[in-house]
Amino acid sequence: MNKTVIALPLLYVLTGCGLVSTKAVYEEIRAQEKAKAVGTSSPPNQGLPRYDQYQKERSGLSPEPR
Repeated sequence: MNKTVIALPLLYVLTGCGLVSTKAVYEEIRAQEKAKAVGTSSPPNQGLPRYDQYQKERSGLSPEPR
């Protein structure tokens, strides 16, 4: 019983660590850049593109498989 009480919350916390994805990291960086631009003279649309567009552009730059 005592081991179960400790193991279940530990397992729950460890599975939460795997939820951080590249999309989440990219969107956080995008949000930080957007927040830095507030109050400056740069236009608001001059930030990083959305993750989906970023992935599309990135896949277009990768070399063709032979």
